[in-house]
Amino acid sequence: MKKLILLIAPVLFIVACKNVEQFRAPIEALTADWAKAGASVTEVGSLLNTTQVMMASMSDSLVVAPTAKLKPGVMASLDSIKTIYTNQLAGLGTLGNDLKAFSSSWQEMSTKVDALSAGLKSGKLDGDVMAQINELKTASTDAMSKADGWKSAIEAAKTAAMGAYDLYKTTSMSK
Repeated sequence: MKKLILLIAPVLFIVACKNVEQFRAPIEALTADWAKAGASVTEVGSLLNTTQVMMASMSDSLVVAPTAKLKPGVMASLDSIKTIYTNQLAGLGTLGNDLKAFSSSWQEMSTKVDALSAGLKSGKLDGDVMAQINELKTASTDAMSKADGWKSAIEAAKTAAMGAYDLYKTTSMSK
């Protein structure tokens, strides 16, 4: 019996290792893609934060001195322009909420990627590994797509807000 166990144990070990090795390339590719997607999402978060801070500080200067004597209707125009600016800033706040919600699910999925990497290193992977890899690859691709969309939305909001800001300043100078 001991001889049988000694004979079967190495065979089982080799089969188990071979089973894990077939997933090495897909897991390593997933890990690399996941890191790129994570960096992209982080970059968007930083861009959003920087843009929000800049726009919030600029919104404080969208005021007209009470002593300013403006043409009739100019004040209404300024209020309308300021509304455009603040709506762009509010839109960035909504985008920030979307990004926060996505980040929590991203953390959850990152745990799964880490588990696959750890399983590969330890030589033990559980469950339907290819299904997990495919699910996470899809999530990685979606994250890249969302990050690109968020970045475009941030840039569009910034451009619109800066246009409104410049128009506000120009209009407030007219007498």
